[in-house]
Amino acid sequence: MSNQGYHISKGADDIYWILNDGEIFVKNLSTDLDTAKIKAKEKLGFVPPVSIWHRQKFTYSKPEYREPDWLLFNHHITTYKTHLERVKFLAAKKDCESRQYVGSVGDVLEMELQLIEKFSFDSDYGYCTCYKFKDSNNNRFIYFGTSSQLNSFKNSGDKFIISFEIKKQFINERDSEIPHKINQIKKVKSKAPVLREFFIQIHDTNKDILDINVEFYSNKNINFNFTTYSKEKISFYPKGIKSFKAAKEFLKDLENLTVLRILTKEVLLRNDLVDYINKLLFN
Repeated sequence: MSNQGYHISKGADDIYWILNDGEIFVKNLSTDLDTAKIKAKEKLGFVPPVSIWHRQKFTYSKPEYREPDWLLFNHHITTYKTHLERVKFLAAKKDCESRQYVGSVGDVLEMELQLIEKFSFDSDYGYCTCYKFKDSNNNRFIYFGTSSQLNSFKNSGDKFIISFEIKKQFINERDSEIPHKINQIKKVKSKAPVLREFFIQIHDTNKDILDINVEFYSNKNINFNFTTYSKEKISFYPKGIKSFKAAKEFLKDLENLTVLRILTKEVLLRNDLVDYINKLLFN
């Protein structure tokens, strides 16, 4: 085998297709042979031959040698860990195999989706957010964009009914060793109240408060909070604010108070906060 050069073979545990250079292990490729060939080509620039041969996991130069009991115990631990890894892999494989396409490309659907993961990044088209969802049947969905219709999805596990169009359907081979089906969606519309947010950052003029935020769902559902330098998140309740526009203007007034160096936690928690702010700024 040492003269064979680069080739694809099966690993000792018969789980992964692996890349070898002669008898030297290079890397795990995939559990799927076609995917393994693609990944090997990405690394080498060509698809190496596939050579299936039996690989002994443990070999000993002296058959008569008997390992000490403590070393046999370590092998037992290693075997058990390998077993646990295989159990975990098979469970993940079963989970991925249950993920199916939903409808067809161009279909407009409405269903409850649960947020799995959310993150933002800079793209060629500007700042973009990725949302990863699943439905009640474990099918997976993904959305890339900036729509405010999904603002209600804030934490992993959040569930809301949304409508959307199926943009495309594909096999995901990049983010997981186990290929699985993905439904990419677009034109999302939420049945939940659309969350609008606005915040101000407090700089070196204040040592108590890091930023102040408003979450606006409706005229009757407005949440104000501020974060301290110790990462404590505290809610406060200014009276008389009944629109998102008024909420934004109020936060800008608070920002102006930082110039006067009088904005503190105690000020934000006053019962007469709005009147107090107006008195300071406009009288």
